[in-house]
Amino acid sequence: MDTITLQEHRQLEVNLSNIEVETIRKYFPKQLDVWPTLEPGRYLVKAHSCAGMIVLPTAKTIFIYPKIPIQTLFALLSRVYDPNKEIFGDQPQPYTTVSELFEFIVSFFANHTEDLIARGLLRGYQSLVENSQAIRGRLLIAETLQDHPGLLHKHWCSFRHYTTDIPENRVLLWTTHVLRGWNYVDLSLSGRLHRIQHILSDVYLDSTARALIDRIEYHRLNDSYQPAITLAKLILDYLSFSGTQGSEPFLAYLIDMDVLFQQYLTAILHQGTEKSDYWIKEEEVHSLDVGKKITIRPDILIYQGDKPCLVVDAKYKLSAAQEDLYQMLAYCHAVGLNRAVLVHPESETSPTGSITICGPGNIFVDYQVINLSGGPQQLEEQSKQLVTKILQTMQQVDSFA
Repeated sequence: MDTITLQEHRQLEVNLSNIEVETIRKYFPKQLDVWPTLEPGRYLVKAHSCAGMIVLPTAKTIFIYPKIPIQTLFALLSRVYDPNKEIFGDQPQPYTTVSELFEFIVSFFANHTEDLIARGLLRGYQSLVENSQAIRGRLLIAETLQDHPGLLHKHWCSFRHYTTDIPENRVLLWTTHVLRGWNYVDLSLSGRLHRIQHILSDVYLDSTARALIDRIEYHRLNDSYQPAITLAKLILDYLSFSGTQGSEPFLAYLIDMDVLFQQYLTAILHQGTEKSDYWIKEEEVHSLDVGKKITIRPDILIYQGDKPCLVVDAKYKLSAAQEDLYQMLAYCHAVGLNRAVLVHPESETSPTGSITICGPGNIFVDYQVINLSGGPQQLEEQSKQLVTKILQTMQQVDSFA
C-alpha cells in the first residue's frame, strides 16, 4: 500500500499525482497545505491541527499523526463522547497508530450493533399514505374520489406500519454503509459490516443520519441502543465520504484537534462544576458592538446563576502574533467581564501566570496549561488539577466582586 505519513504542524516533501493534488486542495484545504517544488511531481505537504487518515482516489493513503500519543488522543475522545465511562471504561487500549485506533472504534461499533441484532432490532410505528388495491387502515374518501372517479380498483389509505425503519436503525445503517469502503487489517470486519447492512436492508438509507442522532431521546425501549449510537456519532463526526459516484471518490477520517481540545475542556469543566452553583455554557453568542452588528462566541462561559463570571478559551495551538490575547480582550468586553482564562497544551510556549491588559478597566488573562504528552492516567490527573485552578480563579473573581 502506497502511504504518506505526516506529523501534525510539520511539512514533508512527497510525490503526488495531479488528481491527488486536486483532491487535497478541493476537499481538505483546512487540514492540508500543498505547495509545488522545483521538481515536477514533488510537493511540500503540511498538516494543520488534525489527526487521522485520507484515502485518495488513487488508493494512496495519507496518515496524519497528532503531536500527542495515540492513547492520549483516544482518552480525549473518550471523555467527550463517553464522559461517564459507560462504553469504553478505564481499560487502556493496545494501539499505537491512527489506523489501529480507527479500526478499534469501527470494530467496537460492529460489536454493539451485532448485539442489538441478536437481541432483536427495535421497531416502531410509521405513518404511511398509500394508493393500493387493498384497503388498509383508514380509507381517504376525498383523495380516492378525486384520483379515481367512478372506479374502485384503487384506494388511497392512511395506516400505521410497524417497522424497523426508525431513526435509531437508520443511524446504524448509514454508519455501516459509509464504513464498508475501507480496507481493514482485520479482514473479517468487512464481512461483518456487510452482514449488518444486509440485515438492515428494510431500513431507509438516510444520508442525514448524523442529524438524526441529535434528535434521539433515550427511554427504556431504546436505551440499549445508546452505546452503538454514541459510537456512530464518534465515527460520523469525523468521517468524510464521497460515495461511489463521481470522478474523485475518497475516504477520510480526520479529527479536528482544535475542536476536540475545546470539547474536552468543556467536558471536564462540566463534570468539575456539576456539584457547585456554577454551570457551563458553550459558544454563547454575544454582540461586540453597540449596534449589535458584530457577534462573537467565547468558547466557554462559566455562569453563577444567571450571571456570567468567567471567560474560558481553549487554544490547542497558540498564535505567534498574540491574536489569542486580542481575542480574549474582545470576549471580555463583549461579555462585560474583567477576567479570563486561556487554556493550552504545555507544549505551547506562552507568557507565564497572568497578563494584565491596560485600559479604562484592567482585564486579567490567566494562562493555564495541561500536559497532553503523557498517558491517559497522567491526563486524568492533569485535568483535575486544571479544573481546581480554574475554580480557584472563580473564587478570586467572587472575592474581588
